[in-house]
Amino acid sequence: MKSFKDMKWVKWVLGTVGAVVAGGAIMMGGVIIGYPAISQLVGLAVAQSSTLWNNVIDAAKGDSQTSGILGMSPYLWNGLTFDRQKGTSGSANVNLVGTVTPADGQANPTTLSQVQSFPMVFNTVTWDRIRAPSGDGLALTGLLATATLVHNGSTWDRADGVSAANNTATTSLGVMQVAPISTWRVTNSANAGTPSASKASGGGTVRHVTTCISISVGAAATAQPVVQVNLRDGGTGAGTIIRSWQLAAPINSSASADLCGLNESGSAATAMTLEFAAATAANTQASVTVSGYSTP
Repeated sequence: MKSFKDMKWVKWVLGTVGAVVAGGAIMMGGVIIGYPAISQLVGLAVAQSSTLWNNVIDAAKGDSQTSGILGMSPYLWNGLTFDRQKGTSGSANVNLVGTVTPADGQANPTTLSQVQSFPMVFNTVTWDRIRAPSGDGLALTGLLATATLVHNGSTWDRADGVSAANNTATTSLGVMQVAPISTWRVTNSANAGTPSASKASGGGTVRHVTTCISISVGAAATAQPVVQVNLRDGGTGAGTIIRSWQLAAPINSSASADLCGLNESGSAATAMTLEFAAATAANTQASVTVSGYSTP
């Protein structure tokens, strides 16, 4: 058994050796936990590569440092790896998107978060700056497409304005086509009778609108006295008389009336009729024709 004094001597030797080893580790920039344990942070290093370490530096070191900086500043993901976020030289300003100079004919942006501070319009290929009014005869670049467009059955064209070129053009590009409303027509005739042309009811809320009428009477050996022709909001012999006309024809002569540009609207779900109010004279030929359109 060793004496108490011998044990104290062994502890003193071990402590001295541990202190020397720890001091050597501090001088080499590393930390070794020996005996007794080191209880204070004695230095930090950051790996530049798998074999090279650099002492970590603080802000008092100044600008333009290239090593010893911990990777704690913002990094940007490029889809595969992280890259250091770039800043402008000698400034704390951060340039995320690079230089962007306003210009016409600018391509669609591919840089994330690019923001333009001016309004632009797309011309189907590139972006142009919107222009303020500065007189007539402006170029198309930068003008909003707020003009009237007409459909040609496949695409949209700009409606043509008055110009020498448009007035002498032989094509209809950009010309608005106004087609007439589809119409119906009913006709009837009789010899020594009472002609009646009636457009049957459309049912529901459909209304018939008369736009044209045509009436005629031709007398032979017997003269045709004055006879009335009625436009009725209803069927044959029924309904309100909207308008009336009178015709007469001497022996071996005829009389007629053709009127268009009317806009006589009937009632919903009601027939529209043009008819003679009485039978014509013997051997007298008469006819009526009514035409128009219907609203739903």
